[in-house]
Amino acid sequence: MQLRPHAAEEGLLSWVERWAPADAEVWSRWRQSLSAKERADVLLPLQASLSGLVAFRQLENHPSARAASDFRPHLHAVRVTYDWALALCGGLCAEREPERRLRSVGQPIGEPEASLQSLRRSLTDALRVSERLLELPLVDAGAFQASCDLFLRDLGRNAFFRPPEPLEFSNVAELVGPDHFPAELASWTSEVAKTTTIIAFLALLRNHRFMGIADRLIGEDEGLYRAHVVLAGVRKELRTLMRFLLVQGIETFADELEARLLAVDAHHITGARTEITKASKELTELREAVETLAMGIHGKVRSALEDPLPELEDERRLALPSERMRNGIREVRATVKESAKRLRSIALPAAKEHEVRRSERVQKNLQQDIWAFRFILRAFIDKALVAPLGADRWNHGEDLAFAGEFVRHFRVFGTRLAKGTGYPRLGPLTRAVSALSYREAIDAAKLGLAARECELFVEHLESSLGDAPHSLLAPFDKEKAAAELRGYLAAAQDRSALDRAPTGTFGLTDAEQAEAG
Repeated sequence: MQLRPHAAEEGLLSWVERWAPADAEVWSRWRQSLSAKERADVLLPLQASLSGLVAFRQLENHPSARAASDFRPHLHAVRVTYDWALALCGGLCAEREPERRLRSVGQPIGEPEASLQSLRRSLTDALRVSERLLELPLVDAGAFQASCDLFLRDLGRNAFFRPPEPLEFSNVAELVGPDHFPAELASWTSEVAKTTTIIAFLALLRNHRFMGIADRLIGEDEGLYRAHVVLAGVRKELRTLMRFLLVQGIETFADELEARLLAVDAHHITGARTEITKASKELTELREAVETLAMGIHGKVRSALEDPLPELEDERRLALPSERMRNGIREVRATVKESAKRLRSIALPAAKEHEVRRSERVQKNLQQDIWAFRFILRAFIDKALVAPLGADRWNHGEDLAFAGEFVRHFRVFGTRLAKGTGYPRLGPLTRAVSALSYREAIDAAKLGLAARECELFVEHLESSLGDAPHSLLAPFDKEKAAAELRGYLAAAQDRSALDRAPTGTFGLTDAEQAEAG
């Protein structure tokens, strides 16, 4: 699919909606007929519940947990979410029942109210089936997913209430309006880069609001189970957003910088060289910023929202898991909010903004990142020392996969921590690690040099960690730091299959051209 040109930046908000213009107009009129309270307290929670139900069917969208043979807790979570969604539908329909009774017999109900009535019937049927299944002494994974499929097939045929896929939008006006459109995009040259940014920005806003809904649910009866369902949708979209930023984001932002370079006046050679050097530096910083943003979000989800569903017999002992989930949601919400702020200005050309962003990233959680990155450095050094040696070169099979993984970890942590701690050997360290970027070109000398530079860097980081000020009011939390490290490493494993993902996966360029390229 090729992007159409936009007449103005505000046009992106309608461009990213999945609906045809006629359907979008019908939905907009109906949405405006709702009060602001109905839109905030009923419509958006209904959309959060439906997105969660779609995602919750897939076990990959659940937190990491012990292997389960009985899926009754999962089916119970789905059942109470059906019940909640049905009550929300009733709230949207209640104000319009008298008007509907005044219509002549046989007159069809207009859209999207007809879709809303269809959704109520589907939820009622699904609720009845789930209640019957819960009477069984054991519900296996097949029965759980089959029961979900009965509802999801109906939902997939719903014209107006079928939830969008991750990074698709059917209710943009609930997230951001033209008045709040990122003004930073006005000076951008690349339309694709603008669209990439607004899609990521909208996804962060949507998930921030969905997590707010999950936070409020926890205090209600059966709310913890419903929150787990809503968070399944959040996990699904944030995982997709990570892939989107690491593949599409880096490429399209690089296109934006290239477009700026093309505007350089080639007759002024000295000025052109300065601009080229500046753009090259910006591109390096941009890659680091996008990778840090994407991995930070996904790693935080993996570390802060890891509690499994409580067993049904534990329903009277939900205070502790409820509190842990509430704290985790608030941590992730704060990360998502900060990421949305950073995304708005991530590719601004002015050097001042780059310095401010870099300073903020260095200062925030610097001690925790130093503590964590030492383990990654030591693991790399140990593997480099025992890597099998060929005749005169290293074995370039899976034995050197750790080198490429370390280079990616270094891009996220290394340069930032070296600058933040004033490391004097940043140049030699960066050159030694960068030499490992291409596995086929690695030899014993390059790997050995990188290991020696990393040993010096570890010593420097440990010294910096020891010299860091210690607060009695907010002492360094090693358990939290360890959880963050586990979450980051799990996120790094999640992205291992992304390196060859075609750009066309995300619909911003022609898929056939991307595949051919």
